[in-house]
Amino acid sequence: MNLPRPINRRTMLKGIGVSLALPWLESVNVFGSSAMAQAASGAAGEAAAGLASGGVPLRMAALFMPNGVNTRHWDATGEGEAMALSDTLTPMQHVKQDILVLKGLHNRNAAGGDGHYAKTANLLSGETVRKTKGRDLHVGVSMDQLIARQYAGQTPLDALVLATEPTRGGVDTNVGFTQIYGGHISWSSPETPVPKEIYPRQAFDRLFRDTTARQTDRSILDAVLEDAHRLERSVSTTDRRKLDEYFESIRAVENRIAAMESAGREQWTPDTAVDPVDLSRPAPGLPEDATEHYRLMLDLIVLAFQMNKTRVATFMFGNSVSGRNMSFLDGVSGGHHHLSHHENSEDKLRQYQLINRYFIEQLAYVTQRMKAIPEGEGTLLDHTLLMFGSGLSDGNSHNFHNLPIVLAGGRGAGVRTGRAIDCGENNRLCALHLALLQRMGVDAASFGDADTPLDLG
Repeated sequence: MNLPRPINRRTMLKGIGVSLALPWLESVNVFGSSAMAQAASGAAGEAAAGLASGGVPLRMAALFMPNGVNTRHWDATGEGEAMALSDTLTPMQHVKQDILVLKGLHNRNAAGGDGHYAKTANLLSGETVRKTKGRDLHVGVSMDQLIARQYAGQTPLDALVLATEPTRGGVDTNVGFTQIYGGHISWSSPETPVPKEIYPRQAFDRLFRDTTARQTDRSILDAVLEDAHRLERSVSTTDRRKLDEYFESIRAVENRIAAMESAGREQWTPDTAVDPVDLSRPAPGLPEDATEHYRLMLDLIVLAFQMNKTRVATFMFGNSVSGRNMSFLDGVSGGHHHLSHHENSEDKLRQYQLINRYFIEQLAYVTQRMKAIPEGEGTLLDHTLLMFGSGLSDGNSHNFHNLPIVLAGGRGAGVRTGRAIDCGENNRLCALHLALLQRMGVDAASFGDADTPLDLG
């Protein structure tokens, strides 16, 4: 293939108060410069240094679903084309060759905490959660934050931490735990949860806008349009098409956020205090449509990875004990948490399963989005370890055994997908975390209660 002469320029489009990083381009080796590859590679090879072949960076994202699952409909068997998915997992049918359904994992150190909170706060650390009313929090450092430390300073954001519901204060008197535990899966220290962003506009601004010079009424693309057109004239036909698709995806997210804010400004007000600096753009608000909110946040993770803004992200579809009214789903009438306590009622179990399937549809959505983006010798999905799961299996019994965990992507990290595996004797949740840490280039011989990584190859 005849490529244009390599472009000797910074791979960032600039406008007044905005910056727009580029996706991987064959004409502009954005992420995989020889200097980066040489610095990151070593005796253990590129994959162990957090890189796939060609110097493409690996990423990790953890998606949390609250309130467990209807275990009667959560299963998968076999591998390859013969892999069979249960009712709840069928939205993944079109990408089943890109997933691992992990069976039998359990979080041993969640045993000492009744209810949801101790099984949410330690989902990514596996450490024991101290029972407290809020003054002396204690959870282990989460594995996403260890990855963030590994690549601190190499990307504009060390980590992207997103959610849809504000953290609640106070104590759940039923179990004696502070509700703070239920609002965070990402912890930078045993005592410190990482602040999460629940407003799409502010999350968008973090990715694109200069914190010292924000614009209030110009599109990101409008601000860098001249520079973008100049670049398009200098790249290959393949890259030009990729840039067009990339710009369209950014414009679509901008338009969706603007439409959401316009429609919901009078109906919604912030639930938590917001720094006035973050309000220099139009009032953020929360989407009235839950699906729109979820997908905006997932799209922002995709953009953040595509632009190499960060190597790690987490997203909470809701807090533990989330009572979100799920009546917008056909066949469902009531709140998520209420229906998870099904008490073996067939009608509640039916509705509970529909809710679970709906969240798997969101996983399928983001998996397909990543798979559709070419990058290096593969796709964005190939270079992303995408973990989806809940801190509970059955929400009615608060069971922390045989957790519902799906891993998507990661072929560039040596993950063999397209199968369901029983984790057997090495069934500690932290064995999965240790495997992900090592594949992301973190030098860890143990993590939490595990000293043997789960075999994902």
